[in-house]
Amino acid sequence: MSPPRVHRVRVATGDEWRPLGRLLGAAFFDDPVWEWIVDDPHRRRRHLGPAFGQFIRRRLGEGTVWTTDDLSGVAMWSAPDDWRTAPGEQFRMAWPMGRAIGLRSARSRLGALAEVERHHPSEPHWYLAILGADPNRRGEGIGGALMAPMVQRCDDEGMPAFLESSKEQNLAFYHRFGFEVTGTVDLRPDGPPLWSMWREPRSV
Repeated sequence: MSPPRVHRVRVATGDEWRPLGRLLGAAFFDDPVWEWIVDDPHRRRRHLGPAFGQFIRRRLGEGTVWTTDDLSGVAMWSAPDDWRTAPGEQFRMAWPMGRAIGLRSARSRLGALAEVERHHPSEPHWYLAILGADPNRRGEGIGGALMAPMVQRCDDEGMPAFLESSKEQNLAFYHRFGFEVTGTVDLRPDGPPLWSMWREPRSV
């Protein structure tokens, strides 16, 4: 048996937002939340990647977007007190998200995402906004490698962390890193649940 592959994780650079967006579009194509938000599979396949690319683009200069040398996964974190979607960012995201969702559903779907934000904890914390890996390489440990540096930073800083999981089967994965389920948020009127998870820093 060959030894497990070691993934070299690093901070993403400013010119990598397009391929990382495409990666996330593929990673979240069968995600229950994004299947609900963008219910047309043709729209999801065509527009979800560019929408994700724009979403992570502004974070690339902050050193909080992590990837691997072969761009096989991406984790985007928001710093404490910087997780809210600013009005300018909402404006920039309106066009790519509108193209992905479609005008008929855009208002209700984006309103549901805003409701998720209202359930966000107010205590200072690092926020894992996105974690995705190449769907053809699941099980290789890419997600775990991407989690490691920021989990360590949380411990070094004594800072909690928060995330929302859109798949129940992923809860055990996050639990390995110290995250505990604190509740669920239902995407209304007819959407799937999100699991809120919180992590207290561990003593160094």
